[in-house]
Amino acid sequence: MIVKVMWGPFVKLARFSPPTAAALLLGLTTVIGPGAVDSYAASGVPLPIAHFAHMVVDAPHGHLFISGGAGTDGILVTDLDGGNPTTIGGEPGATGLALSVDGSELYAALPDQDAIAAISTENLTESARHGTGAGTHPDSLAVAGGTLWFGYGTGGAGGIGSVDGSGAVTLRQDSGTWTAPPMLATTPTPSGVLAAAVQTGDTSAFVTYRAEAGALTRQAAKALPVPGLSDFAVTADGQHLAVSSSARPSDARYRTSDLTADGRFAMPLAAKAVAVAPDGTVAGCGCTYAFAAFPETGESYYNEYAYDSPLSLAAHGLAWAPDGSRLYAVEADASGGAPTLRTARDPETAWVRLDGRSTTAPLAPGEAYSFRAGFDSPLGLGAGESMIPGTVRITRYDAADPHGVLVPDPTVTPARAPADFFGSYHVSGTAPLTGPLSFRVDYSGSGHYGPAGQTFDVPVAKYAPTLALTAPSTAGRAAPTTVTGRLTWPHAQVRTGAVHVVRTDPAHPSGSSPATVPVAADGSFTFHDTPQVGGVNTYAFTYDGGTSYLPVTASAKVQVSRATPSLSVTTDAKSYHSGATVKVTAHLGTTYNSRVMTLYTQPAGKPRTQLGSGKADAHGNLVANYKVTRNTVFSAAFAGDYRYAPRTVTTSAALTPTVRTAMQWPQATTRVGSTTYQVFYKSEATMGFDVQVTPRQSGGCTTVYLEHYSSGAWHQVTSRSCVPLYSDGWYGYGRDLKLFTSNDHYRVRSHYTPPAKDAQTAGVWSPWTYLTVRPGRPS
Repeated sequence: MIVKVMWGPFVKLARFSPPTAAALLLGLTTVIGPGAVDSYAASGVPLPIAHFAHMVVDAPHGHLFISGGAGTDGILVTDLDGGNPTTIGGEPGATGLALSVDGSELYAALPDQDAIAAISTENLTESARHGTGAGTHPDSLAVAGGTLWFGYGTGGAGGIGSVDGSGAVTLRQDSGTWTAPPMLATTPTPSGVLAAAVQTGDTSAFVTYRAEAGALTRQAAKALPVPGLSDFAVTADGQHLAVSSSARPSDARYRTSDLTADGRFAMPLAAKAVAVAPDGTVAGCGCTYAFAAFPETGESYYNEYAYDSPLSLAAHGLAWAPDGSRLYAVEADASGGAPTLRTARDPETAWVRLDGRSTTAPLAPGEAYSFRAGFDSPLGLGAGESMIPGTVRITRYDAADPHGVLVPDPTVTPARAPADFFGSYHVSGTAPLTGPLSFRVDYSGSGHYGPAGQTFDVPVAKYAPTLALTAPSTAGRAAPTTVTGRLTWPHAQVRTGAVHVVRTDPAHPSGSSPATVPVAADGSFTFHDTPQVGGVNTYAFTYDGGTSYLPVTASAKVQVSRATPSLSVTTDAKSYHSGATVKVTAHLGTTYNSRVMTLYTQPAGKPRTQLGSGKADAHGNLVANYKVTRNTVFSAAFAGDYRYAPRTVTTSAALTPTVRTAMQWPQATTRVGSTTYQVFYKSEATMGFDVQVTPRQSGGCTTVYLEHYSSGAWHQVTSRSCVPLYSDGWYGYGRDLKLFTSNDHYRVRSHYTPPAKDAQTAGVWSPWTYLTVRPGRPS
């Protein structure tokens, strides 16, 4: 059964397998066989080009040819694994690529050169260059009917041209009108089918041709409902077009004869690229994060390949090896850069996954069972098939046959939904009295299905009961507490065995055994305790199983209360200058059996580190010294003891920066009362005030305030809002002296503000600097 599942904005085909509880039930030990991940290159090969344009596979010569488009100067050549890169130089801006019918020449479109280059695939040198005419800008290439065809033109108009065997170039081979250079496509093997397309708003104009004797004969022309045309391809038989559009994904097949929708592809096409193998297999997808290889029709696929985020499939980035053994994909980032080559091996072989289950789990010794082996794969069965093709071997392993014995003639159940999509095999028997039991299922693979193998372990053991506990989450120290429990047996039980309890607490980390608890007939039991130690008390109950059952253990945690200790941390001051020594004192009040404290420091912007640790002295104190270089948080921690809980307290100490000020260009000083004034003359033009803050922090700033004395009081004249300091911690403030009133009194100061986030120091004011401005010049 195939169901359609929405994935992102597109539709992804996925198969839902029978329930996978068997894997949990029986225990998967080994998997052998191809999978979607294994068949894809584990890591991509970065391509030494800035952008990607086109790719062709030259398998006979062992080459991949890759062009990079505008801005490149050559064509990249690698081996079939993407290794041993080299460059065919002198091919600037190469875009479209195509191989000649005999594979002896590589054709490369050179739009900026108005030319097409012919390159020997044997020696990788240019053998000819065919000019296509000024302003033609050839781009897309295809070889059909023995002739090389090219789409050419600019954004406003285009056409189709040809290059014959003698190198003669002919333009306007199609009598129709193109609004842009058409994209060309043909069958994966030589034929006379040629198709061309151009996006035209919400639709795309398509034309199909018969190419013969160097001329084109129109077969059909039609606007198809394809916005956002990404790529298109011609099917291997030349009968249909596969059209990919990320804007409107569709699985419609369009006949080349009349461009009418004719059936559906196995998957919708939405990737930026689509490619068809010579045997008809299609590569593309309607997925957001992957592309797939799938048969042309039906409702299944061979393999799906996820992109390696943040890369995704590049436009025209898919190409098949001629024999279908490999599928090449080029991925790029959102800007089209970082092109990376990935190789899918055996893309036309679908993975097969095995699953199995037993009717009873676990099995009791001697109990009857029925084991089932089923299959899952993304590739559905063909018409008339009732079982997955190929052969299946089931081998049973137990203590009597440790090397395995082949199960003869397992019972076959034909495919049916929803239990078995591909049919299944059944084995019946009796569990061994002792030792393990397992089954090995080996599937040979056949056709497009890959082989698979898996071992299923079937538990054979005594039955295990379940044990459930009920306990309070908290309890008071030295107060009664009760834990209850219940044993539940999986079948009619013979009551044997006992329940043992072990209690662990901070005073008894290895545990103590207070009691063996009697179990009632219904499996219930009760345990009473009076815990003497605070903190987490863990009660572990173990049922020993007696002679008939497996042991089982369960535990419950009870948080037993503890008193809150008195704890403080102080410093000998709240503000310090850089390099000063801080005396840090932690004080601990009454405790029971521990007096150990730990001091920590956390300077602003740095991690917390330990400053010291030890027992409190006779006064309950622990003292340490610390040289402060920035705002610092000090913390004291008590880890707790049997009767007092853990506690941590903190305090902060601020670093006060040092501020230096200096006036620029004063001519003299004078005193007014006890205050010294800097004297300036208006002839000097500008007054300068410099401020330096040490230490400074990136993101901190300073504000300068200027005040004028009038009417018996100081009044703010102006201020320079918060501005960054220079890298040396200085900031220079200037003001025109003509703005000052002659012979009046002024004063200036600044305030340093640290950054709002992760401040390493406190803010600080500079002292006032007083000045007066006199008219004229100094005498």
